[in-house]
Amino acid sequence: MKNNNRILMKIGRSLMVLLFLGGVLASCSKDKNNDDSGVNQTDFSQAYFNIQHGEWSGRALPTTNSSTLEILEITGNSTVLAGGSNIIHVTASENASHVIIGVQGQEGYFTLPLVLDDSGSGRGVNSRSMETNLSLLIGQRAEGNFNVAFTATDGQENYGPYEYLEVNLRAAGTGILQVNLSWDKLNDVDLHVIEPNGEHIYYGHRNSVNGGQLDIDSNAGCSINDPVINAENIYYADSEEVTIEYGEYEVLVDLWSHCLIDQDTNYTIIVYYGGHVIATTAGVNPHEGILTVADESHNSNLISVMKFVIDGAPAGRGIGNSNALTLPTLYEFKHDKSNKVFKNFSPIKG
Repeated sequence: MKNNNRILMKIGRSLMVLLFLGGVLASCSKDKNNDDSGVNQTDFSQAYFNIQHGEWSGRALPTTNSSTLEILEITGNSTVLAGGSNIIHVTASENASHVIIGVQGQEGYFTLPLVLDDSGSGRGVNSRSMETNLSLLIGQRAEGNFNVAFTATDGQENYGPYEYLEVNLRAAGTGILQVNLSWDKLNDVDLHVIEPNGEHIYYGHRNSVNGGQLDIDSNAGCSINDPVINAENIYYADSEEVTIEYGEYEVLVDLWSHCLIDQDTNYTIIVYYGGHVIATTAGVNPHEGILTVADESHNSNLISVMKFVIDGAPAGRGIGNSNALTLPTLYEFKHDKSNKVFKNFSPIKG
């Protein structure tokens, strides 16, 4: 009988040990699963930027452990409005499969796949390389200066040296409803907004009765801005003199002139209301599109990209509160790789 009791006691102790170890392993497994949550994507996107179609990780940027993976070139717009976007082209070495984009010294990053470009056109580095276009959407509440970090990876936990874009605050403005257009060529693209009452805001009618205003009109008549902005912006200040009319708004785009640029123009339009990307009744927000030379219309063939409805004030709206956005109007992008400055996609033909 005593022997039976000893055997039962041993079995009981063994079960307790197994249950304890199982609990520890489950806890470790849970911690591992939660390890990727880290920084919240919404907080990161508001403080710095978001990337369309990027896979998000809240963890710290990976450590460089490879000298063969390389970012070869980064091109895009040198200046961007806060709340707007920068369409950036990244070229990496042929052995790379993805590019990682984050902020130097901060947790959180996006991963995007690369595709093969074997044209060798204008690279001057390799005849074959990997590339991608990405829309980097600057947060409405982004403050101060920061460095955007880029590294190439092969998808096998190997990461190349980082390249950085220095982003600097240039000026400031205010607004509670903001419609922003950015594009990637040195040509004249126009932003249009039609209010619920039918009033049309564009370069020929910059201010509406409700208080909406076009404050940035880039490259008008192919006179390229210096510094290059490649953006247009319509916003409504959060003040007693401005009316955010309830009803449906329509956003349109027009390639007024291709300005001797014979390549396609990539563009992005994003609309914020009270600091958040507003839902649409037609189209998507943000909207990404392509304009061809054939789309040139000199304001005769506008392209409708989205519609949205405003039927109430944003939560907690009021003069001087957190939704009375202080928007950095202009950010400047700088990059220096082997004495090459960050440059725009395409020059005007001579």
